[in-house]
Amino acid sequence: MDLAQLQKLDPLDKIASKSSNLTIRYVTFNVNGVKTLFNYYPWTQFNQDYDLLFSSLQADIITLQELKLSSSNISSVKNIGHLPHYKSFISIPKVKRGYSGVGLFVRIPREEESSAVRRNLQVIKAEEGITGYLSSGLSGDVCYRDLPESESIGGYPDDLDSVMGLELDSEGRCVCIELACNLVVFALYCPANSMGEDEGEAFRLNFLKNLLKRCYNLKYKHGKEVIVMGDINVSLDLIDSAEGIDDRQKQRLVLPKTDGIDFETINYDECFNFKRSTRARALLNQYTIQSLQHNLSLDRHPDYEQQFLYDTTRYLQGRRMQMYTVWNTLNSSRAINFGSRIDLILASSYRMIKNISNADIWPFILGSDHCPVFTDFEALEIDKPEESKSAKLHFEAKYHHKLSQVRDISLLFSRKRTSTSENNSQNSSQNSASDETEVKRTKPEASSTKSAFKYVSRKPKKVDGTKPISTFFTLNSTKKSL
Repeated sequence: MDLAQLQKLDPLDKIASKSSNLTIRYVTFNVNGVKTLFNYYPWTQFNQDYDLLFSSLQADIITLQELKLSSSNISSVKNIGHLPHYKSFISIPKVKRGYSGVGLFVRIPREEESSAVRRNLQVIKAEEGITGYLSSGLSGDVCYRDLPESESIGGYPDDLDSVMGLELDSEGRCVCIELACNLVVFALYCPANSMGEDEGEAFRLNFLKNLLKRCYNLKYKHGKEVIVMGDINVSLDLIDSAEGIDDRQKQRLVLPKTDGIDFETINYDECFNFKRSTRARALLNQYTIQSLQHNLSLDRHPDYEQQFLYDTTRYLQGRRMQMYTVWNTLNSSRAINFGSRIDLILASSYRMIKNISNADIWPFILGSDHCPVFTDFEALEIDKPEESKSAKLHFEAKYHHKLSQVRDISLLFSRKRTSTSENNSQNSSQNSASDETEVKRTKPEASSTKSAFKYVSRKPKKVDGTKPISTFFTLNSTKKSL
């Protein structure tokens, strides 16, 4: 099936179309194993074609998390680094192989598209990790933060040594790109510390702290806007956590309400305290603009002065309840929508926020314990000369992971059959018109060829006096009768 037919399949037909030709769609999806995604409908119809999958979602910039790939098997994923319509950037873990992993895929703009769209999709720099300590792939094995300012994305935290930096970036959790529209995009799979260990919590907090510091530096020290997207593994608000609400209802700390504004108004204290209920949640809220409907001006925490990231989904959807993006598959909680919202698209630009045309979750899309989240921005014109064609991006997957393009052998045979049939059809008219002539022509050619060669026997010549072998048997039988 072609793209148009696939998009008519349920549930892909539920995906909203873009608002205009200027719409740039960002999508984040934790696939929980890039190789298993195509085991689920409707992806079973896609012949393991990621280019087709991304196009079916109408994605311009899409990140996948928990790829669960390693250097030994990344090449087995069908043309993941050679997609016809997308540039691929993939980070896989240096430790814990087959775990974690993040991919960021950016649509290649067409020449006829507007300059605004092309700028929003033109990747001019690409890096792996959040700290800048990983190798840039350039000569001399220089790390990103040691490159000239014109060649690096920048914003790296100053109070971070290389040992901790390399450890934070060892698990394949971040891809970072800079676009020609002065925008830096972080695609992320943030640590969760599911085991609740002290060491794991310290790693998690270090990762988040350095990520958010770098985003802050990029905006306020380098004048670049930022988008943070992916599985952040933090619920910002109480209405983003079914378990949090359920626990407080059992303790009679909150009253149930179906409307988000009503719930947060009547349960304001618990909702506000939830934002600081864990260190990771407090840290993320320290940088994220408050979205509680109730006026928080009298209760501002001193740490919240640094807030500059907008929650794009909440900006458009308001205080909608039960807007969850991940569910526990062990107890079938997805069927009753008992989950949490930890997959986010955060943006630092107020201009971009004012130009959001759509943002929502796609809980009807299966294939993982998470569902995709998207935000549509309308591309803005920028008073800046258009970038020339960008140089080779060493972190692009096909170069960084040395991925070869695999050609579909069925297409090869299809092309051969097509060319053969075309040649046959072209020759058939000529052959039918000269059948009689050809028959007459081939006969003398065949006879002349036949007369041109003389058969020479390799049998030895018969010597005079030699008796034929048949007489041997006749003589023997005569002697026996005598």
